[in-house]
Amino acid sequence: MQTLEMILTLLGGLGVFLIALKIMSETLESIAGNKLKDVFNKISSNRFAGIAVGAGVTAVIQSSSATTVMVVGFVNAGVMTLRQATAIIMGANIGTTITAQIVALQFLPITAFFGALSCVGAFMMMLSKNDKVVRAGQLMGSVGMIFVGLEVMSASMQSFSDSEAVRNAIAAVSNPFLLLLIGLVITAIIQSSSATTSILITMAGVGLIDLKSSIFLTLGINIGTCVTAVLASIGATTNGKRASVIHLMFNVFGSIVFFILALCLPIDKWLAAAFPEIETQIAMFHTIFNVTTTILLVGFIKYITRLSELIVRDKKQKPDEDGIVADKFAYVDERLLATPTIALAQVRKEIELMAQIAKKNLDWAIGAVRDGKFEKREKFRSRENHLNFLLKELTAYNVKLSTNPLTADSERELSSYYRAISDLERIGDYAENICEYADLLAKQKSSFSPDALKELDEMTADINELYALVMRAFENRDLSLRAEVDAAEQAVDDCKDKFEATHIERLAKGQCSADSGAVWLHLVNDLERVGDHIRNLFNGMSGYVTEKAPTKVAATAKQV
Repeated sequence: MQTLEMILTLLGGLGVFLIALKIMSETLESIAGNKLKDVFNKISSNRFAGIAVGAGVTAVIQSSSATTVMVVGFVNAGVMTLRQATAIIMGANIGTTITAQIVALQFLPITAFFGALSCVGAFMMMLSKNDKVVRAGQLMGSVGMIFVGLEVMSASMQSFSDSEAVRNAIAAVSNPFLLLLIGLVITAIIQSSSATTSILITMAGVGLIDLKSSIFLTLGINIGTCVTAVLASIGATTNGKRASVIHLMFNVFGSIVFFILALCLPIDKWLAAAFPEIETQIAMFHTIFNVTTTILLVGFIKYITRLSELIVRDKKQKPDEDGIVADKFAYVDERLLATPTIALAQVRKEIELMAQIAKKNLDWAIGAVRDGKFEKREKFRSRENHLNFLLKELTAYNVKLSTNPLTADSERELSSYYRAISDLERIGDYAENICEYADLLAKQKSSFSPDALKELDEMTADINELYALVMRAFENRDLSLRAEVDAAEQAVDDCKDKFEATHIERLAKGQCSADSGAVWLHLVNDLERVGDHIRNLFNGMSGYVTEKAPTKVAATAKQV
């Protein structure tokens, strides 16, 4: 019973530690969300900048696995090159060592002090309704819980260390290959190198395991952490799989090099001479391992990328001229749900592409009505099918995203995207209606009068101007164009009212047939509704964008 109690206590402490680590990761990612997104969006091809970004982001979100999965998602979505991803993955391995350094602090007499922060954080969360205070409380509470979890694990480990049978069993495992394998398997199961390293440091701190054995276990842990990225690459594009292979190659190479060095050189004695406590010695070895491996491989990023291309052959389905692959997202990726603010930014890009697809179909349909030309009809149908796919799947993705922690502004932004997706799909539906009008005119062998065609061109130009203004405002999060958007949308409404009246006059004068006249009334009505849906995209921003003062000189909207 005593052994069972010790095991349960250990599991309880580990559970508190993992939950705290997750809360801290999510809170830090939420606090730094927009900045984190900007960093990834502006990443250059400079390998040293990539390493710095990878290390910095991982230090913030406290998970190299999360960073690597995020990178796989970006590569999979085509917004990051494989070389950029390689540098970031190298940096992520450096950034993850911060966790071990934090855990190593438990040997200092500060555990009780930091543990008390969990209580302070809890009161901040319960007593305040201010979003910033609540997030600060979450961060403070999670840091405190990390040390509480470590203290519980340490107490359990101390009980184990008092057992001669346990000490003898652990001491019996001294084969370096077996130790490496144990570290690999346990990390692969837990899927958190931070947790495994923390357990190792805690065991070493109470004397259950020596430094030399810890070195080989650490090497296994660094290989085992790749399992998460490998699993994340299942179902990914070719480049997404390559990114996970690169992560695996990096850690395997480093582990082989240090495994040989640890067998041939007294690394454990050097660490013991340089640092006073075994907790710090293990943490520093973890850091030295990743920094040294990065230094050794940074000059070979190009060749590592090529090797990954040889290992994972190119079977990627290329996007068509519209930038889409049938029934596939262009930017959104399930793997990015772990970093909600970045996932939200990708949803926004997907919506921008959706708007372009809907506008292309609208332009094609208007051209078919105007000129009776039906070339590339299959492309029209393909785009319409993709709009239907996005309505269903992007909405489902947003539902999943909404269950993740988001700031209040991000929640409002995500809420507006449900309407935006629906509005854009409706534009596609109206394009389908207009295409049917073109078919009907061709079947009836009728057409619009020259005056009607001029009016159609005028209304189309107003819709183009409205679309250009709204998309410029949407892409730049700019509500200062409200006056211009209002004017453009009103121009579309005025066209409908005016052209319905002039149509009746043409009918009375016998200038157009009843058949084409009926089509005309439906057409202008549908175009007016298209204008409403385009305008809705602009209106939706008011929930999450602060309106700026209108500019004195309005820029001229470019025609699309």
